[in-house]
Amino acid sequence: MTVKAIRLDQQDNVATLLSDASKHQTVEVIDDQNQRVGSFQTLQAIPFGNKMALHAIAAEQPIRKAGYDIGRAIRAIPAGELVHVQNVRSSRVDIPDNIIEQIIQQMRIETE
Repeated sequence: MTVKAIRLDQQDNVATLLSDASKHQTVEVIDDQNQRVGSFQTLQAIPFGNKMALHAIAAEQPIRKAGYDIGRAIRAIPAGELVHVQNVRSSRVDIPDNIIEQIIQQMRIETE
């Protein structure tokens, strides 16, 4: 089964998964015009509605979604990795570390 993701803006460095993806699964990315952007392989399981890096993102680089900066990478993020609290800090909400740890545990996010 092919998993799809959508890149909402041409300048985005992430795409949003339209269904769950398992580790090492191929994800077909489309844009907001339903045009194929490319195929990418996940480096870890990524649940529906979460973001995947479309290319390598350097530490401190902005995370762009829907044409807006939504946060900053706190470490280098390789293409295909889940982009979430374990590697990004939001530009809107300062989430306490203990809550981040709870999110990582609840979502069973691989951190290594």
